[in-house]
Amino acid sequence: MIDQFGRNIEYLRLSITDKCNLKCIYCNPDGKLCTPPETFQLSVNDIERTVKAMVRVGIKKVRITGGEPTVRPDLIDIVAKIAAIQGIEDISMTTNGLRLPQLAVQLKQAGLHRLNISLDSLDPVKFEEITGGGKLSSVLEGIDLALSIGLTPIKINTVLIRGINDDEIDGLIGLAKDRPIDVRFIELMPIGPYGESNKGSILTSDEVLAKRPRLTLLERDDKGAPAVYYGIEGYQGRIGFISPISHEFCGDCNRIRVTADGKIRPCLGQNGEVDITPFFALDEAEFDAKIADIIHHKPRGHHFNTAFNSKRNMNRIGG
Repeated sequence: MIDQFGRNIEYLRLSITDKCNLKCIYCNPDGKLCTPPETFQLSVNDIERTVKAMVRVGIKKVRITGGEPTVRPDLIDIVAKIAAIQGIEDISMTTNGLRLPQLAVQLKQAGLHRLNISLDSLDPVKFEEITGGGKLSSVLEGIDLALSIGLTPIKINTVLIRGINDDEIDGLIGLAKDRPIDVRFIELMPIGPYGESNKGSILTSDEVLAKRPRLTLLERDDKGAPAVYYGIEGYQGRIGFISPISHEFCGDCNRIRVTADGKIRPCLGQNGEVDITPFFALDEAEFDAKIADIIHHKPRGHHFNTAFNSKRNMNRIGG
């Protein structure tokens, strides 16, 4: 549907849990929010009804996020329910990849189309330090398995942090040489204590590109997508840059977010959100009207370049 600023909102980022099995330094380094006490989260039926309403008002794509979605035991059922909804053209999932060796085949069979996989280092020791205990070998195994069964295209997401993993940029780019994957570098966002207090650690996309003239700008095939892609001659995959800080892309944003506890958050970089759980008592037409009104009033843009402090850590918003 078209929002108040003329943007076509057709992409739902759906968080199904705020729990995670890692403690990444830029998200939740002390781990306190990775295993929060049991709180309300949308049931499978709540999720199904919400997605159906979203589709009726114009949503065509769904990305399942978290926290870490693979820690939710009914993940396969959730994917299958969403896949069965008429009007959904694309179902993807963002994951840290640790459990893909066990779940990739089931996810594919349930109807998942493709994956975004977080990967912030190719050094096993540094990977463990950044993620608070993650095993790089499990993630790499999961990537290979996903490629082999067709959970593609695969997009690798790397949050660049000056002085932490900026020495690995070329190694990560190398992942796209012989594999049909997109490697995407994301500017550190000021969300949560780490991002808010380490703005000097932001490495902009322009800085990375200035040192790599071999990257050739590719024509954008989806202006609503946040990444700008570059190619390298002889490489199967592409290199992408997501630059919310240095190159605001709010004017083309086509996304709406639903948190695991049932809040619609129209903008990642603003604190405004609406609790939709009371709407479950409404009939279909009333429910749809409420959803459409929230989407219509999606704000113009984020507040990252102001003194913005997010009331939720990233694991409680969804990617």
